[in-house]
Amino acid sequence: MTRFAILGGGNAGATIAAHLKLMGYTVSLYDAFAAAIQDIQQNNNTIHLEGNLSVTGAAKIDVVTLDLQQAMHHADIMICTTPAHIHKLLARDVARHLKSNQVVVLYPGRTGGVLEFRRVLQENGGPADALVVETQTIAYACRKTGASVHVFAAKQELPFSGLPQERLDAFEQCIDKAFGNWRRVSSLWETSLHNIGMLFHPTPTLLNLGRMESGTPFDYYIEGFTPTIAGVVEQLDQERVAVASAMGVKVPTVLQWLEASYGCKGNNLYEALQNNQAYVGIKAPMLKQPSDKLQLRYVIEDVPTGLVPTAALGERFGVATPSMNAIIDLAGVIYNQDFRASGRALRQLGLDGVSLDQIQSLTIPTDS
Repeated sequence: MTRFAILGGGNAGATIAAHLKLMGYTVSLYDAFAAAIQDIQQNNNTIHLEGNLSVTGAAKIDVVTLDLQQAMHHADIMICTTPAHIHKLLARDVARHLKSNQVVVLYPGRTGGVLEFRRVLQENGGPADALVVETQTIAYACRKTGASVHVFAAKQELPFSGLPQERLDAFEQCIDKAFGNWRRVSSLWETSLHNIGMLFHPTPTLLNLGRMESGTPFDYYIEGFTPTIAGVVEQLDQERVAVASAMGVKVPTVLQWLEASYGCKGNNLYEALQNNQAYVGIKAPMLKQPSDKLQLRYVIEDVPTGLVPTAALGERFGVATPSMNAIIDLAGVIYNQDFRASGRALRQLGLDGVSLDQIQSLTIPTDS
């Protein structure tokens, strides 16, 4: 039976670790920070999984560790649930221990995750033929508290892709036995430009920062998406779909994604979110002091690994992305940093100076 190592002990990592264990798999759970897993370790390595899943209960994880090598040693598939903006740091560390027959899954990859991860792996002596997979998102709307995780809803399908493509058949067979809702798509760009996180995270967070600093709790997706904020996100969505179209890739609109993932509909994004019961009760972060915003993944992850590469691809393929650029600039002003310089620019993905045809087909020279 396939053995899994979950790299990252946060909401997504604890949830998928518990779910896999309750389905009978051997599971190790790793995090670089003791605080992320100490509650689980103190609970006899056990995670209590509850909510809207077919299996719930107490899941005793086989190994819960701060040692990456220990977590990876006997695993067949590594599922990385760490924030996407630290994938390059994780790739450097994983390269020291990765074997050619092991698989790395970026859960999710955001935009260009596989390209960046494979590039860093190879630069640090990792296997040249390593299979790296990215999912379009995570499978659950979930939250972790201590050694417990609550699943508000599970998505109906989870698109994935990866490189090299010739190794995907074997991976697909393994993952289909574990999860029936993972769906392989034909192109890496289909998952990378199907990145809903870049829509749902930075804009509502930046435009609700004052509310988060006020200390008054609110539902992030229900109350945080006002009609005006939802309208801005729809503009970002139109630009994302246009970039994908220019690259020869068809991706669903955000409304189509919500219906496919959760079965909710609406005449516009605001209505669809109000009709999505899966998001009810998911609270926005509360910021006790202004500096707390520096830890908000919805900005520090999704701007550099979503909006930045998508806008860069838009520029390369002649598609204007004024709304994306406005949000990138706003984040830069509020966070006092250049996200275009630190994010997944085309050079970080190995695409600088590569022809449009090569980018579309992913026939990228290894020395680019």
